[in-house]
Amino acid sequence: MPSATDSTGSPDWFSCLDRRHCERMDVRPLLAAGTDPLTQILARVDALSPGVVLQIDAPFDPVPLRRLLAGRGYASHPVRLSGDHWQVFFHQQAAPELPSLAGLPEFPLMWQDGALDMDLRGLMPPNPMVAVLRIIEGGGAGDSFTVWLDRDPVHLYPELAERHWRAEVVEQDSDGVRVRISKESET
Repeated sequence: MPSATDSTGSPDWFSCLDRRHCERMDVRPLLAAGTDPLTQILARVDALSPGVVLQIDAPFDPVPLRRLLAGRGYASHPVRLSGDHWQVFFHQQAAPELPSLAGLPEFPLMWQDGALDMDLRGLMPPNPMVAVLRIIEGGGAGDSFTVWLDRDPVHLYPELAERHWRAEVVEQDSDGVRVRISKESET
């Protein structure tokens, strides 16, 4: 299951974290020198002792890295210290149980702020709709999650309504549309 969050929006594991016991890695000098730090980061992750949190200092929020490590069972929490200084904390967690997505092309899944975020851009129809409906019908994603899609999913809306779910476009740009999918509240 995704991590619970406290009232400030921080995951529980982060709220009680003693930062003195984090394994620290500052990738800003590597990036400034034009070196890709991914290999070094992955080596550091592979060498982490169970329960140790990795703290990475970076000049930006490394969302692709967060997605990659989420696929390896790591929750992450970014903290922006200034315009060009972020600290991102990675904590190994038990992988949430999601329904089978067998038969679908692979796509990025990430738990962000305790909620599932799926990037379905680039998948051929009907795969995005099939993925969303399997997540809903199989449970495991909670009452709300987000998906990135290439375009507004007009054919998905009636399917969601039939299952007592709704969709809301929360972001749209030239890269696609981000949709929050939520279970309708029972009244």
